[in-house]
Amino acid sequence: MANRGNLAYDLSVYEPKQKPAEQEQPAIKMQKNPIPMAKKESAFKFAFRAFLILAVFCAVLYGKVETNSLFREISSLESELKSLQSENITLAAEYEARTSLKNVEDYAENVLGLKKLDKAQIEYVELTGDSVIEKVEAENKNIFIRIRNFINDLKEHIGA
Repeated sequence: MANRGNLAYDLSVYEPKQKPAEQEQPAIKMQKNPIPMAKKESAFKFAFRAFLILAVFCAVLYGKVETNSLFREISSLESELKSLQSENITLAAEYEARTSLKNVEDYAENVLGLKKLDKAQIEYVELTGDSVIEKVEAENKNIFIRIRNFINDLKEHIGA
């Protein structure tokens, strides 16, 4: 056997050989017609899609503006509600102060001239026997009242 030593093998001999035409061709070929018919249609589609995207963007922006204005209105109404609630609390306290028992008694004594009831002014009524009170009618009634009472008695008797 022959001793070859430190020699390297040339492996390029085993690789397939490329044609010189394939190596020289560029990856992108330029056409004679820069914008063919298909490209014109795609430009129209691009413009239409851009318009749709712009319309959606404007709609979203308008929605945000409206939401912002509604939040601002809600904020102002809430602040107005808080001020009205505090005013309500103030008015309720003032009403309580005006209608306290002491103020009502002072008004009754000083303005109306009323006085507190004494025990001597209280009269008790005791019923003896049946606990039924009968109303005694006066005999000197007007003729028209007597006729009306007569008609009412007839209605009661007939059951109407």
